[in-house]
Amino acid sequence: MRKIFWGLFLVFSFFITLPVSWWVLAKADFGYTFLYEKIDISAHIERYAPRNNKDKKDFLFTTKAERVNLFHGIVEAIHNKGEGLTDLLYGNEKKELLTNSEVIHLKDVANLLDKLKPILWIGLIFWLFFLIILRFKRMKLPPAKQLLISAVLITLFLAVILSLGPERVFNQLHVWVFPNNHQWFFYYEESLMSTMMKAPDLFAYIAGIWALISVVLTVLLLRLLKQLKIIF
Repeated sequence: MRKIFWGLFLVFSFFITLPVSWWVLAKADFGYTFLYEKIDISAHIERYAPRNNKDKKDFLFTTKAERVNLFHGIVEAIHNKGEGLTDLLYGNEKKELLTNSEVIHLKDVANLLDKLKPILWIGLIFWLFFLIILRFKRMKLPPAKQLLISAVLITLFLAVILSLGPERVFNQLHVWVFPNNHQWFFYYEESLMSTMMKAPDLFAYIAGIWALISVVLTVLLLRLLKQLKIIF
């Protein structure tokens, strides 16, 4: 029983650190500036921008700074109910970055983020519930070796999922969470959004960094609770 309670508590501890990690990443534009070089987004844009079939081939001539700023605008918009998406312009001619279908999709993303907030509060309630039980039952934290084994098993589980291929996982998640009649898959030739993000490669890296930060925050949270003698 002790192992079950601790297992559930650790799962919910990780769960409640996810939004904190997301907030940290969002403030850093999800590391886009760093990943821009890491996954060679510039070369990707050079390859696909000239093939754009929406009369936006001139995106090729934008600078890295401009692209970073446009990505920042998208990040800001999806955390603000999609406001400002149609104001994202590029180049000397000030062309709109996004098509109507892309704007609708990103507003769907913004709506999804809003819908997740109640679920996070429910997760926090469950976390507090298990914390209270562990506190009053004085259940001791499992040995570090056991926690390490659990972390390795969770990592292997995530690795198996990702082994299916980031694109396959990316596509399936979109099928589950977005409206059937809204476009969510965009070919590079039709979408500057997909081109400048090098989707889904960028999202795979972001997911990995997000998970890593959440694991670190979970460990720090447990250490803090133990130092405060809230858990034993």
